[in-house]
Amino acid sequence: MASANAKPQTSWLDNIQPAYIDGVINFLNEDGDLKEGIYTDIENEVYHKLEAYSSSLIKVISKDTPAHAYRQFFSDIERKRSIAQTRTFDTGTLGHELILEPDGFLQRYFRLPLAVDCENALITGQQLSQKCKSLNLVVSGTKAQMTKRLLKADPSIEIFDNIIEKLVIKEAGFLAYEQACSDVKNKKATSLIKALHLPHILKLCKKKPVDGLVWNDAMRILETFSKHARAPRFINNGYAELTVIARCPNTGLLLKCRFDYINKLAIASDVKTTRSACPSKFANQSKDLAYDIQASFYKYVANLANIPVTLFAFISIEYIEADICEIFEISKKRQTFANDTMKNALDVLAECIESDLWYGYTKFDEIIVIDF
Repeated sequence: MASANAKPQTSWLDNIQPAYIDGVINFLNEDGDLKEGIYTDIENEVYHKLEAYSSSLIKVISKDTPAHAYRQFFSDIERKRSIAQTRTFDTGTLGHELILEPDGFLQRYFRLPLAVDCENALITGQQLSQKCKSLNLVVSGTKAQMTKRLLKADPSIEIFDNIIEKLVIKEAGFLAYEQACSDVKNKKATSLIKALHLPHILKLCKKKPVDGLVWNDAMRILETFSKHARAPRFINNGYAELTVIARCPNTGLLLKCRFDYINKLAIASDVKTTRSACPSKFANQSKDLAYDIQASFYKYVANLANIPVTLFAFISIEYIEADICEIFEISKKRQTFANDTMKNALDVLAECIESDLWYGYTKFDEIIVIDF
């Protein structure tokens, strides 16, 4: 693996431009078309809408078929992620942000307490009912009604739902809290916390709420990364979320990539939160998820923009069953194979766009002879 302490490559650094200058979009020309270049501070949601082709599309063509690529990237059919997938994604996203863009993190998010954090608080309806009974209060009604009754009798009583409400008002703001309560009342959400995660309420939040377990995992991800002897040196003296736009000279396609981090030595890094950082398991994951194609595509686009990326490092952080950080690089042999595969996928993409034929496992609907 190349050294992270080599002499900086300065020529490409002079070509880095801000995405916005005095509020004006700098990555679009006068006709509203995307301009080739190297840009800082393009927001994630804006990047994904840029009219250029990314590694995600190329990976699907490489490992599946053009038909899969069409369904995922060009059709109007959507598949929703499960709750479990959403939770995992949120943890990885926050850990990713803590490593790459930590400045202002505590001004963007706040942690929601867990029941275990409030050992003396009343949590269940049964606990509230028993407390009402001990104070000779009416024991019937909803949790909200019993909470109101108890706090009127003794404001010092610790009630978990009340602790959450006070924190939400303080951190998210009263406007977000009020709208969330309204949504719960109108049965648009089943709880205050679920209401706070609705898109229209998130926009009102001064700080966004984060589940306590997700927060704890994200902080452990950061700690695990920080303790690694080499990993922090890769995410240093450079640019997080740097966007590169370049045109492929062979296909004419406009391509885009967004580096997790690239330092001034032109060493690129991609942070992966994963179930396992075991080398053999990460190798299998890299094959399944086409990380080699990703690395090849990113280096190709970067090189088109005169960024001399030669090393693309994967910083893998395991956090579910252990706290381990490892750094991986795709082998030279695999890089050569991936580069050929990636360029072939670009040719296939250009052909499919021109012909509007997004074929499956056979290009001309041949009869396939199988044996088993």
